[in-house]
Amino acid sequence: MKNKFILVFFIFTSALIFAQNINGNKLMESGLNNFSEGNYTLALGHFRDIILDSANEKIHGTAYYWIARSYMAQNLLEKAENNLDFFIQNFVSNKLYPDAIYQKARILFRKGMYDSSVQFFYKFIEAYPEHPYISNSYFWIAESLFELGHLEEAKIIYSMIIREYPKSYKLEAAKYKLSLITLKFRENELLKLLRISHEEYLKALEDFQHREKTYEQTISDYQRKLVSASSDDQESIIAEMYKDSQEKDNTVTSLNKQITQLNSTINDLQNKLNINVESDKEVTTTLSIDTSSFKSERLLELKDSALTLKEYYIDWLASRIGD
Repeated sequence: MKNKFILVFFIFTSALIFAQNINGNKLMESGLNNFSEGNYTLALGHFRDIILDSANEKIHGTAYYWIARSYMAQNLLEKAENNLDFFIQNFVSNKLYPDAIYQKARILFRKGMYDSSVQFFYKFIEAYPEHPYISNSYFWIAESLFELGHLEEAKIIYSMIIREYPKSYKLEAAKYKLSLITLKFRENELLKLLRISHEEYLKALEDFQHREKTYEQTISDYQRKLVSASSDDQESIIAEMYKDSQEKDNTVTSLNKQITQLNSTINDLQNKLNINVESDKEVTTTLSIDTSSFKSERLLELKDSALTLKEYYIDWLASRIGD
């Protein structure tokens, strides 16, 4: 009789645990489906219900990860980071742990913490060199460097993505950013030349004005000498004055020519700079049109999520068959 009671109790307990597992599994499945469809608030509700039930302890870690992702999708970055940090600290053996490190770096980038973001992305690359998000990580490192104004370093990494990851989701975006950097370098060089030419122009103009005043003063001096000079001396003074005038005229002509050339150079540089700015706008416009890289970033992230979901579903359902 006692053995029969124990057997009934065991069957009842097993059935209860099995029912609880089924409930947790259904919540997870519903949460993942809602997430993939963009229903993040509904997804959050399902994931929260999982962690509120101790019977679902086996999938608590996964639920915390997807809670963080759901907050990220809603741009609630502080809440996303808190849940992601909790996951990283407490669920190191979870299959989604590498993805969590990557998403932590993405949050730091989106918060404008570019130095910290670079550190986390490199940490991810070093720890998981074969992960599908490696090329994405390099892209966000380059983006962080770009935002920090380290254009040379960013250029190297964008070029590396184009060269070594031709199938990367970020390939087109890397090409566009590389074009922007090239234009930026050209613009900076033109501005430098423009500044130098402008300084030379001002110096030549100042020299011209100074010589003009000296010329006027010299004429006044000659006029005073002529008034007080004898007729013989006047001829000598006039001859000297004529010679001096010739030299001054040559100098003025030379300075005028220099000023004209510099002015032409400045106008040419300004036109080139304007052309460069227009090219910059064209690239920016193309970027906004192909924000299928930056609007598309959202689609690509959803695609990444879909792949993650697909892998998770397969492993998760397989592991539950025996429960």
